[in-house]
Amino acid sequence: MQSTDQLVRSVYDRIAELYDDRWGRHMRLPQDRLTEGLELAPGARCVDLGCGTGVETVEMLRRVAPGEVVGVDCSEEMLRAARARAAAAGLTLSTRRAEAEAFLRRAGASSFDIVTLRFCLAYLDWRSALPCLGRVVRPGGRAGILTNLSSSTPQAYAVYCRMADELALDRVKLPVPDSAGQVSEALERGGLCTVEAWTHRFRLWFGSGAQVAAWLQESGFVTHAALREFPPEMLQPLCDEFAARLEAYREPDGIPLDFELAGVIAAQP
Repeated sequence: MQSTDQLVRSVYDRIAELYDDRWGRHMRLPQDRLTEGLELAPGARCVDLGCGTGVETVEMLRRVAPGEVVGVDCSEEMLRAARARAAAAGLTLSTRRAEAEAFLRRAGASSFDIVTLRFCLAYLDWRSALPCLGRVVRPGGRAGILTNLSSSTPQAYAVYCRMADELALDRVKLPVPDSAGQVSEALERGGLCTVEAWTHRFRLWFGSGAQVAAWLQESGFVTHAALREFPPEMLQPLCDEFAARLEAYREPDGIPLDFELAGVIAAQP
C-alpha cells in the first residue's frame, strides 16, 4: 500500500502534463498578486515550495537574477516541466525533489530571503510547518503563502459528506485552513509579521457531473489517502454515483464549483 507521500507524488507525476490547463491557468490573478507582494529584488535567494510546473517559480527567477530560486516539489515530473520552462526562458532553475516539510527541516537558519508555499498546505501539517518558516527567512525577508481554504468546492464536499454518511464512513475534513487569519496566526507564531492577507473567490463551470469528477482528479484537487482504502472495482461505482449526484447542483450555465483561496505575505523584522 502506498504511503500518503507516495500517493501525492504518483498523482502529480501522472497529471503533470495536464496541470497547467486543469488548474494553473485559473490561478493567474492570485499567483501574480502573491509574487508582486514578495517585493523580489535582484540577487535574492529564494525557495518556492510546491513549485509545480514552475510558472511562478520562473517569474521569481527572472526578477531576482542574478540571484537564485530553488524549486521544490515531491513530483519529479512537475520538476522536469519547471526546468524545461526555465530553460525555454534562457534561465537555469535549481530543483530539489522533496516534501516541503522535509526541506524546511533540513534548511539552515536564515538561509533564504524569500520562501513561498503555493497550494501545498493540504499535504503537510500546516499548523506546525508554517511557524518553521520564521527560522529560515533572513531578517528583512518575506514569506508568501497561497492556499485553498476549506470553504472551496462546497458542492462536491456536500455530496461526499452525504455519501460518507450513507456508507457509515468517517468524514474526512478538508486538510486546509479555514481562513487567511489562520495562516497569518501560524506564521506569526514563528516570528513573522503579516504584511498583507486577502481572499480570492472564483467559480468554474462544467457541462456534467462526470466532468466535475474527472476535473477533481485531473487537477490534483482530490489526492486524499482515504482513496487508497477502496479497491478499483469499488471505487469506480462510487465515482459514478458521486458524478450523478452532482447533477443536483445544475444551473442554467452548467454545474458550478466554487473556490475560495487565501494569500498571505509575512515579513521577518
